[in-house]
Amino acid sequence: MDIRRYTRRTVHLAVVGGLGAALLTGPRPVGATSADNPAAASRTPATAADSDLVALRRIWERQAEAWARGDGAAYARIYTADADLVNIKGEHLRNRPVIAARLQFYFNNDLKNTHILRLDERVRLVSPTMAIIVRKDCVLYGAERSCRPDTLSINTSVAVKDAGQWLITSFHNTLVQPHDQTRRPFRGVLPATRERPPALPDGPGEAVSPPTP
Repeated sequence: MDIRRYTRRTVHLAVVGGLGAALLTGPRPVGATSADNPAAASRTPATAADSDLVALRRIWERQAEAWARGDGAAYARIYTADADLVNIKGEHLRNRPVIAARLQFYFNNDLKNTHILRLDERVRLVSPTMAIIVRKDCVLYGAERSCRPDTLSINTSVAVKDAGQWLITSFHNTLVQPHDQTRRPFRGVLPATRERPPALPDGPGEAVSPPTP
């Protein structure tokens, strides 16, 4: 047989065979579930960790929804009753009612008509009942659709699972320092307001005095 004819026929069969394999094993249509393919389900069983990761990522969505509505109480509901929150101004908010009240104050003033945009999120399960979330996001004002450099922040959350529910027990937010070191920190992030926020009450927890030099 002419080697060129044999080669062309082999290539043709390989292409047709590959197309058939692709049609048989290609991606399932949108909306298909593992129930449609029992063999695939047996290869990739759902785990408790998968469900936990979904629930942990849902926390930010709940935060963003409450923030967009300007609802301090709803925002605070993703925190434990005794949570600690340290914002970019260095205010330490202790417990859920204080968090709700202070966020509502900002939603009514400096953060009115704003929403938050998530740029990056890393979730690490430390144990079945504890996770660390490191996130980069920003505050958008009015009709803004992209982040300004002076509103970028990186925050760390400690989440705990209690009675099957994931909540934040500690949150610390830090403004990303602009490259121009001469700029004043926090300018434009929380603009000055004529109304001063109320004093923060002391929350539960034992105060530790610094060591004597």
